Amino acid sequence: LAMLGLASGAWLAANFGRVGLGLGVLLFALGIVLENVGVYTGLPFGPYRYSGVLVPVLPNGVPVAIGFAWLLIVVSGLFTARWLLSHHVNELDKRNIWLVAFLGAMLAVGLDLLLEPVAYHVKGYWMWLTPTNEGYYGVPWSNSATWFVAAFLMNVIVIAWPVKIEQVRWAWLPVALFGMNVLMFGVVNVMHGFWVPGLVMVVLLVGLWVFGVRARVYARRLKSRAT
Repeated sequence: LAMLGLASGAWLAANFGRVGLGLGVLLFALGIVLENVGVYTGLPFGPYRYSGVLVPVLPNGVPVAIGFAWLLIVVSGLFTARWLLSHHVNELDKRNIWLVAFLGAMLAVGLDLLLEPVAYHVKGYWMWLTPTNEGYYGVPWSNSATWFVAAFLMNVIVIAWPVKIEQVRWAWLPVALFGMNVLMFGVVNVMHGFWVPGLVMVVLLVGLWVFGVRARVYARRLKSRAT
């Protein structure tokens, strides 16, 4: 998780310099703050606590790795959305900004749906203090709702920052990070008999392929027009 988060932060810094580095630190900090609130109050995710498997931990019990996980998921989700909608976002207007932020949040929720059963049931990174026959494999639905709202707001922060998300280098990297995590967590879910996350994996990977082909076709058309 730390390596994936650092890769996402380094990509931001490589594209946007000190501003990108500051964004990475901010997303990390926001994730840690939100997790602190969740652990102490049970809101807004639902009642849960960390098991101590992930180390090192902050004094409040929240693992440092979780901040990197937020950084990874927000950056990879947002810029995968930008890549998928590249035929719409070469010139961002207000409508496209909200569309990219919305899709990025949906992708973040999709990745979390794959991550939760593995982290909870297989690896024991955290424990949900609710009956296991409720929610999504024992995970309250409030968790997914919180992930969407939090990721959406973080996406808006990135877009509102003085960076041009429509002009990035190595645009494939966030997409690769997102796709690799979808595949990894999806396969682990299937191997442990969690079939709904397996279906989520298939939907996400097929969507990446279909819309990715569309984005590449559009890019080729732009290049041919330029020449």
